[in-house]
Amino acid sequence: MKKKNLSKTNYALVFISVSLALLLGLSIYLGVSGWYFKNDLSYTTDLELGKTVQVDVKKNEANSISMNFDGSFLAGERLAQIISVKNSETDSNLYVRAKVFIYSSENMTEDMDIVESINWTYNINDGYYYFNSLLTASNKVTLCSYVMAGEDSHLHSRTKYIFTVLVEALDESLDVNQIWGHNPIENI
Repeated sequence: MKKKNLSKTNYALVFISVSLALLLGLSIYLGVSGWYFKNDLSYTTDLELGKTVQVDVKKNEANSISMNFDGSFLAGERLAQIISVKNSETDSNLYVRAKVFIYSSENMTEDMDIVESINWTYNINDGYYYFNSLLTASNKVTLCSYVMAGEDSHLHSRTKYIFTVLVEALDESLDVNQIWGHNPIENI
């Protein structure tokens, strides 16, 4: 039986196939690991810290906003940031809660402190701020006027962070205590 030799064309196809497979694997790994974010100090978002922002929510959904946060700010330093939450529903009142945190290029999250408005209560057990009444249809409420890196934060001045506000809303007809483990209206 005669042994078949691979031609130069077949070697080239094998080489190209293996190279493409390795490049695909490497790009997936780097994309998932956040390598590009970790090494890119020019990362930008559409929102800027210090500008007034609004988070729109609908019943039984969550929404978030994110913006750049430069690590050169001192822990505990107050930064002016007005954040409001708007009920986008025209016929439903909503239970609303919000969580505020910093995401770093090391794939770590740290809590962010806020100076919440009088209508919000912080729950130390789950780290959420709860609006202490129902947010009526088509209305909005101010969540905070200032944000601060927590006193225990260790931010690096040449590192970019992402400041994120996550807002969740539930329809008033749902059992909020069973879903969230906390009823913000009963616990005032």
